[in-house]
Amino acid sequence: MDLLQATVLGIVQGLTEFLPVSSSGHLVLANYYLGWGETLPAYVTFATNTGTLLAVIIALRHDVWQALSGFVRGLVSAEARRTEGWALALVVMIASVPTVLIGLLLRPYFEIFNSVVPVSLALIVTGLILWFTPKTGPKGDARKLTVADALVAGLAQGLAIFPGISRSGTTIAALLWRGSSTSLAPRVSFLMYLVASVGVAVLTIPEVRGGELELAPFIAMLLSSFVVGYLSILWLFSVLRRGKFRWFAPYLWGVAALTLAHVVLS
Repeated sequence: MDLLQATVLGIVQGLTEFLPVSSSGHLVLANYYLGWGETLPAYVTFATNTGTLLAVIIALRHDVWQALSGFVRGLVSAEARRTEGWALALVVMIASVPTVLIGLLLRPYFEIFNSVVPVSLALIVTGLILWFTPKTGPKGDARKLTVADALVAGLAQGLAIFPGISRSGTTIAALLWRGSSTSLAPRVSFLMYLVASVGVAVLTIPEVRGGELELAPFIAMLLSSFVVGYLSILWLFSVLRRGKFRWFAPYLWGVAALTLAHVVLS
């Protein structure tokens, strides 16, 4: 893999991981349209995942610290268990349960859907989810979220293991449907992503160690996915504040339609 290809893949990952358009689906399509094939080296997932993981930690550093410190203090203090930091930590942990269970159960079938036609169909589904998502809800504080809210968000994140189903799109949509505000939903969604991202990193380490690692492309992917991912997070918060979340749906439908047409006519 050359540096140009690595940088393009990193940019695609960083741009689409947090925007509700499916990063895994776009990586498959990028390979397809650029003629790079549909099979990626194992270290690609590890590098791009690490880059976007760092982007979340920095962009949401206040929320990350609030959740971590709130949870630690809440273990020994009843007063701390009434703070939003404690509530954020609990919501993320509860949401992680269905995500992990679904991920472990469906991981063996992941490769079946890792091709352009299933990805295109999944993009259409993601577009429908975004189009019918409410603009905002009354819950602006994590302490107002219930166990059911967390489980629904975790279920949505677990189903996003399929390429083309947007992780950020489905989790934010699920939280908005459950009454979260446009400021709270992405915060919770990205904190959930941190846990899932660490899990992905752990699962892919054996694959990376067992394969051939190209250092320069690895670094290029990590840096490009980090920078673009950070900017994408900031942009998505702006889009949500303006109530334009559904605007991504026509884009997804257009990409899916063009891809399916290309496959049929090729």
